[in-house]
Amino acid sequence: MIERSIFANIDRDADGTTTARYGHYILQSALQPILRETFDGRLELEAVEGLVRASCDGALVPPADFFALIPEEDRPMVDSLCRSLHILNTGQLARKDVTLLVNSQPGLFQSPHAIRQEVDRMRLAAHEAGMAPARIACEIREWPDDNPDTLAQFARQLHDANFLVAIDEYAATDEDSARLARLSPDLLKFDPIWVKRFAEGSTGSGLMRVVVARLEREGIRPIVTNIEEPWQAEFCREIGMPLMQGYLLARPQVAPTSFERDFPEEQPASPSPAAHEARAHRAAPRFGRRTG
Repeated sequence: MIERSIFANIDRDADGTTTARYGHYILQSALQPILRETFDGRLELEAVEGLVRASCDGALVPPADFFALIPEEDRPMVDSLCRSLHILNTGQLARKDVTLLVNSQPGLFQSPHAIRQEVDRMRLAAHEAGMAPARIACEIREWPDDNPDTLAQFARQLHDANFLVAIDEYAATDEDSARLARLSPDLLKFDPIWVKRFAEGSTGSGLMRVVVARLEREGIRPIVTNIEEPWQAEFCREIGMPLMQGYLLARPQVAPTSFERDFPEEQPASPSPAAHEARAHRAAPRFGRRTG
């Protein structure tokens, strides 16, 4: 791919939906909801995560296969192209308070100039989409060969431009504590295996509730992902988890989405005493049910 304006590889349909081109491949945004449960049990759309759907001659190509075929020299531009695609499509949502999570590989941008250039591309895409940078979270994924200083510099430049930073696979290890200090994330995704281990223990919900509360006091929004079974959603309620994501709750939708119909904005009345009682019953711990 020739280094040029990223918008040269982007097309916009009559309904405002954006697609992108890379060689013979057409790229679309699949947006997966990240939800918050309200006091009265409704699911509110808090954020969406941008996922790439690639096709060639009308046939879908698995994301792993698509990214594996990209030549090394094209990877930074394709990585950037996907982010711009998701930003432009999220800008079409009527909900102007929804946060977008976009994946990134900062290790692809090795020099300070390359990092500045990428942040500028995100700012341009956000401007075109009518989105404030503060509604866009760049999820920094670390690979074994990544330079921690480069990742920290990328995070600083994102924050300086008013973007948010997210991290994944958090498990409260010493290494994760170092990541928090180095990257100062605004959002984080818990490691699903770590969450499952806590959920299966008799004291797990209490310990996780402490972790969630501490993160929120520090201004970090935690997310439990990969929710596919009812017990996982119930465990999130038990620990006071604010944000949830998974196929049980909502599957990704290729833009344009039906989120306005699926998660309408409402102003619910103040909960009645009966609603308080129902909520307390729903959140009561029931240990021992998750080991089967």
